[in-house]
Amino acid sequence: MKKTFLLLLGAIVLVGGGCFGNDSASVDEGPVEIDRDAILFEAKQQGLIMSDDESAQMVEGVSEDAGSTPEGIEQYLNQDFSEWSSAALADVTGGGSYGIAHAAFISGQYQLVVEMGNVPDLAEGYFYEGWIVRRGANMSVISTGVAEIVEDKLVNVYMSNTNLTDHDFYVLTLEPDDGDPAPAEHILEGTLK
Repeated sequence: MKKTFLLLLGAIVLVGGGCFGNDSASVDEGPVEIDRDAILFEAKQQGLIMSDDESAQMVEGVSEDAGSTPEGIEQYLNQDFSEWSSAALADVTGGGSYGIAHAAFISGQYQLVVEMGNVPDLAEGYFYEGWIVRRGANMSVISTGVAEIVEDKLVNVYMSNTNLTDHDFYVLTLEPDDGDPAPAEHILEGTLK
């Protein structure tokens, strides 16, 4: 085993030395390009993010819930989420935004805590809104309220006395302040597992 490892290490050094030797010109190729469209296409194919049809259906699937955003949301950010369902949120615009969502039904209360970063600054007359979605034939879409800036992060915290853990998909949208309650442009999406 040790002899095989040393032979492999020697081969790597020999090949690496040939690639980086002094007799070849060094070319700076710059940063590696990421094909975000291909990544998003693959994510849609695998159901990790919504298809265009599902996004359109969200407008018709909006449901009401008596939940709310609690006061003092900072206290909800630094919890132990290890037993909660979580979702890594993907930027479906092809940009560099990111986030993580956590949800659980604890002691008779549904709790959702979402932290996001690198989202574009808002233009006047726009806001970010969160949504939880039950996908499929009985689609249900519930607004989790306006996301707020807390400690330099965009945060969405939502509480309900209804067990909404079957709404296992989170969406952040960019909304015009036009009074229309339907979801608008999708920014981040992810499945709570």
